[in-house]
Amino acid sequence: MKMYNSKRAMMLTLLAGSSLVLPSFAALSQQSGANSEANTDDLMVFEEIVVTSRKRSEKLQDVPEAITAFTASTIEAAKIDTLRDFVDLTPNLIVRETFRSNETFLTLRGLSSAQGALPPVSFVVDGVQLGSNDFINQDLLDVARIEVLKGPQGALYGQGAIAGAVVVTTKEPVDEFEAFAKASYGNGDSMRVAGGVSGPLVKGSLYGRVSGYYRDTDGLIKNVNGDNITASDQWSLRTRLMYQSERLDVSWRGSVTQGTGFCCHLDRLAKDSNGTPIGIDDLDVPVSTSNIIGTSEDRFWDTSLKADLDLGSVTLTSISGLAHVKQYAVGDADYSSAPAVIQDLVFATDVFNQELRLTSADDARLKWIAGGFYQNRDENQDIFVGAETQGAGLVPDTILNLANEMESESWAVFGQASYDITDKMTFLAAMRYDRDHQSSVDQNNYDATFKEATFSQWQPKLQLSYQFTDDMLAYATYSTGFRTGGFSQNVQFDNEVTKNYELGLKSTFLDRRLTMNASVFHIDYTGQQFSFVIFDGNVAQRGVVNIDSTSINGAELEVFARPVKGLEINLGLGVTSSIVQEVSAVDDALGDVSGAVGNQSPLVPTFTYNTGITYTHPLTDSLDLVARADYRKRGQYFHDLNNLVRTGTKDLIDGRIAIEAESWTFSVWGKNLTNARFATRVSESALRTPNMPRSYGVELSYRF
Repeated sequence: MKMYNSKRAMMLTLLAGSSLVLPSFAALSQQSGANSEANTDDLMVFEEIVVTSRKRSEKLQDVPEAITAFTASTIEAAKIDTLRDFVDLTPNLIVRETFRSNETFLTLRGLSSAQGALPPVSFVVDGVQLGSNDFINQDLLDVARIEVLKGPQGALYGQGAIAGAVVVTTKEPVDEFEAFAKASYGNGDSMRVAGGVSGPLVKGSLYGRVSGYYRDTDGLIKNVNGDNITASDQWSLRTRLMYQSERLDVSWRGSVTQGTGFCCHLDRLAKDSNGTPIGIDDLDVPVSTSNIIGTSEDRFWDTSLKADLDLGSVTLTSISGLAHVKQYAVGDADYSSAPAVIQDLVFATDVFNQELRLTSADDARLKWIAGGFYQNRDENQDIFVGAETQGAGLVPDTILNLANEMESESWAVFGQASYDITDKMTFLAAMRYDRDHQSSVDQNNYDATFKEATFSQWQPKLQLSYQFTDDMLAYATYSTGFRTGGFSQNVQFDNEVTKNYELGLKSTFLDRRLTMNASVFHIDYTGQQFSFVIFDGNVAQRGVVNIDSTSINGAELEVFARPVKGLEINLGLGVTSSIVQEVSAVDDALGDVSGAVGNQSPLVPTFTYNTGITYTHPLTDSLDLVARADYRKRGQYFHDLNNLVRTGTKDLIDGRIAIEAESWTFSVWGKNLTNARFATRVSESALRTPNMPRSYGVELSYRF
């Protein structure tokens, strides 16, 4: 019955999306024969999108990979300000909030984040790979393009790209003065101001760009006492310098972000007579009873230097990056109204990256990339849990005191080459070797807890693509994905490895007014990392275990259409069946999980569906009305191996209406307009993390 209901839901959502696109194009096809030339004048074609996620500039529709790309115009129209905003527009990708504001988890094509492990996608900003979950939850500002590259990308991005890569490209400095300012206000007494300026420092060779924002909110979630528990404020300043000459291009980027956030806003669910949590998605009224309102202090900074030297037939590229993030948090540890236990947490990560690579010319029949990568990552987690007395805070009665330090030194060598066998057929082969040496220790008990391990993996990739016509490309890919093992509170977990098989088709019709891209994939998944949180007495403990074997099958469809002038429609459908094939008695803390074989993998929705409609209508010669609506339907997913704890299927609607002039824009916007509430995570101890409720507001921007 579960399978039937899932299939029926997927069919209904696909039919609903098709009903938006196909009738318009049926009418269009009837007109095209009668007046094709007039039609071309009346209808706008899609802009040619150039992507760089394969480390060279390529047209999106010419790349034999599943890529969802967002241009600057889409980012503006859909009000994409955060990670969640573009995740909700991408098939087979979801984001889940956690108990602290600095950390966010992703699931892509059935592969999920785990606490204490790398994310399943490599997150890259201006060519620099970020090295922790804590780095990816920054506000998006002054962004030119976002690319979500799906499927393992280990050959180019290594161990953190087992499910894909998210590549963010910020706007480059320009040779003519330009500036912008933006201000918004919304519910929860939320405000955000942002601005930036760019121009030449030395005409024709050296350019600069500075941007920044400040935001503040009382928060959108209250506890049972009516107190706001998700208040935050943050400011950020970002600078970019770019030097260009005939043979050498150099780009420096730096940013600093600071503020306060929230922490530990979990609540404990009630359980039935069998001990199974109930009322998973019942969040219509405040439920948090914690007697302490958790807060955090956050600091993030990074700097990077990229240099491209043209050597004639090849380009030498060097990318150096250094990043630091630290969060200090305090909050309730028993998540109840009783003054029982309090926790004091410090999370800090420092990452240094260095990549060197050689890239051949784009116009050669044989195109290749070869290089090496080095990373040093140092993570510190100080966890203090103590008994609480009313009004006294921490007292000497210590329950838990950990000073965990994890050091990672990794390196990799990689190469990728593609050869045009004919004018239509291209063969690609790639290989990467990653080696990661890690050590883990509790500095408060060094001799008894010190551990070290080395994780390594070869990651081959083979691909054959065929260009049937200028507007139709098919491809077949085999690749190996890898996510390194590690340590969670000084307990080791092992590598994840995937073997991936994918078939894809990219097509364009009606003079680039209709684009349809589709792919199907199968993944043999070993060592899936699954994180859990349990209570030992009154103290929450976390860990990571490996699921022996999982089988994933899935498909994706994306449609982009402009049936009439001013109307743009996008549709995305992702389907994933992720089934546990084999599981050991992985951890005593999880109890008997032998019945998990044949179950759906935790944290993997059965499907995602999204439809976006943008309509632009001239009001006067100088004013346009721009309206956009986005609908997202996300299938159910389970939080446990035994498939007893479930977040249900949910519908989400976002919208924006704007009046645009050449130099200014005024808009009214809303997110999660139906106020859909659900749990993004439920731990084994029935601790629930809620999603964010409805938000709305107004925004005014000005361009100089």
